[in-house]
Amino acid sequence: MKYRLMFTLVFALGSALTTCLAQTETLDALTRSSHIIFVGRVMKLRAANVETLSAGQNTAIVRVEELLDAPAGVAGLKGQEVTVQLLRPEGVKAEQQAVFFTNGVLFGQHLAVKEVGELAAPADRAQLKAQIAAVRARMAEETLQARIANSVLVIVGKVLSVKEIERIGGISEHQADWAVAVVQIEAIEKGSFDGRTVNVYFPQSTDERWLLSPKFRVGEQGVWLLHREGNFGLPEGALTALNPLDFQPMAEREKVRLLVK
Repeated sequence: MKYRLMFTLVFALGSALTTCLAQTETLDALTRSSHIIFVGRVMKLRAANVETLSAGQNTAIVRVEELLDAPAGVAGLKGQEVTVQLLRPEGVKAEQQAVFFTNGVLFGQHLAVKEVGELAAPADRAQLKAQIAAVRARMAEETLQARIANSVLVIVGKVLSVKEIERIGGISEHQADWAVAVVQIEAIEKGSFDGRTVNVYFPQSTDERWLLSPKFRVGEQGVWLLHREGNFGLPEGALTALNPLDFQPMAEREKVRLLVK
């Protein structure tokens, strides 16, 4: 009897652990595949409140009770009703409450989203929000690590000077307005380089194509993830930092160092 009880307890604990791990893996996968996550209540089935989207068997109007994760542009969704294109409409009922993992489809007076999955609404929403934030943090770290892996040189330094260069290439509506920052090298975290300074080419333009590319100024300090750029008419072997992740503040130096392999 004693051994049977022990076996039962071990089996129950194992089943609970397996369920917990499965839920964690599901949450991770759903978070990675969605951009707008919220706790919502189904107000009306086979309905839509977006003019350009027809109501159908797979649409529902859902009231956002709590926004768990979303881009800044839709941060004010709480309390609003959105149209959801349901993944499995046959399993959804009116007044049902759930956590919806979605991506935006139409943006206007009302929002329409497409569901990639859902989970039962938990009692502890704060814990769920923290778990989603942890997944986002891992995703950001993985993206940074990939950018580091693709770089040819990672340095810590300070901008000594910035100078404009003559227009490179032909006239374009997305003209980059290239400049070069002379960066004094304090330390090399990846790769090798002969010299105490390095030229980093960057676009000064705020055109939509270059808006997010880092712009450098004299005295700026940080960590550069440098890449060889053979396009745009730049000099052969030119080093650039065009991605927003290619320049990190000094506070991120240790994180970058740990991610360099």
